[in-house]
Amino acid sequence: MRLLDTTSYELRNGEQGIFRQEGYAILSHRWVGLEVTFDELKSHTAELRTGTRPLSSPQVDKIRGACETARNQGIKWMWIDTCCINKNSATEESESINSMFKWYREAKLCITYLSDVERDARLPITSSKIFQRTYNEEPSEWFSRGWTLQELLAPQDMQFYDRDWAYIGRKREMADTLARVSGIDARYLTGANHFREACIAVKMSWMAQRTTTREEDMAYSMVGIFGVTMTPQYGEGRGAFMRLQEILLSTYHFDESLFAWKMPELTSGAEHGVGGDKWAAGEWGLIAASPEWFRGSGDIVTIPERPEARSFVMTPQGLRAPIRRQLYAGKMKVLDGMFAVLWITILGSIPAIAGFQYVKHALNKKAKEDFAFTLNCYRRGASGGFVNVEIYLRPTTVDKIRYRSKIAPVFFVSKRIRCNELGARLKPVTDFGEGIVLQPRPNF
Repeated sequence: MRLLDTTSYELRNGEQGIFRQEGYAILSHRWVGLEVTFDELKSHTAELRTGTRPLSSPQVDKIRGACETARNQGIKWMWIDTCCINKNSATEESESINSMFKWYREAKLCITYLSDVERDARLPITSSKIFQRTYNEEPSEWFSRGWTLQELLAPQDMQFYDRDWAYIGRKREMADTLARVSGIDARYLTGANHFREACIAVKMSWMAQRTTTREEDMAYSMVGIFGVTMTPQYGEGRGAFMRLQEILLSTYHFDESLFAWKMPELTSGAEHGVGGDKWAAGEWGLIAASPEWFRGSGDIVTIPERPEARSFVMTPQGLRAPIRRQLYAGKMKVLDGMFAVLWITILGSIPAIAGFQYVKHALNKKAKEDFAFTLNCYRRGASGGFVNVEIYLRPTTVDKIRYRSKIAPVFFVSKRIRCNELGARLKPVTDFGEGIVLQPRPNF
């Protein structure tokens, strides 16, 4: 870990544990223009020590303001992402991405600089307008960026400052205001509930309206929030978000809210380069193409003690999952009529071949019908109780019915359909066996 001395403005390498014992501050900010990089910092050291403000650029001035703010509170060390990471080293950049959440979490103080906000002393901290931009009525752009999500959640002590370094307030005392602006429940901001208790869908919903300059950072900026690691591969584009979800799939075995998303529009798949003859509007797989698809999933909950873990495994074809309907007697109403036919056949009223052909035809027809698949995650129903969330699937490949000692289950490959919907069911359906859900890969 590399930090700035808040007095000399020189960089020092060391173990995080040592800096944590001494106490360090960390800066959260929105990158604006040409920020001062690791390679450029030395050329500005003299100006940072002795120059008269405003300094030569807003970016240099920001470093000085952050260090002064920390130093005035008795903190010797400051970490700033723009100049404390040598981005010419792929190893260092990868380590920083996977460690950044921990660095924010263990900082003595997080200083949040809002360069597009001017504090109005007349406004109370309970007013959302306190974070309003100087040039329009929107909240500071800091609230719409991808990396700042973990920077809001991780710190235990966080102070907000405006563009002139005027103090606005602390995260804990402004939690209700921040909740309205960010869409994150105040309980997770105060620490009353650890944000890790929120399910995957809820965390994704926090990111849904945020953006990053580099497409891959939509995934990389969330690894700390989910408590996972992944090697950055800049250039993989939208594949990074798919890769993140595959990691979550193998990490959170009980959390099926990963699949509790809706397309903003039926044409959203085409916007990600998937369509044509193979994929119609509203069709997709189980894994979403973008955090934006979780925008309406902020009320999803999981109840780990209710379900048993079900296996979802990514394969080259798609997601192997328990989505095959079991067509045994007593499992589906359609079999009632079929077995009546079989009894009539046994009694000799109709030829045996005709009876078995009827059952075979009925089973194949039923196997090809669209159906709902119930997820082990929930929403509040109209009565206030929990109801299961369900999605909709369509079989695309059906094996032939085989007759031995009993009617065999039907194996099929399927697609997710009606992807702009999330249904609700009072009683979960459990009679499913293993099958494949096809999964498209968004184009770069």
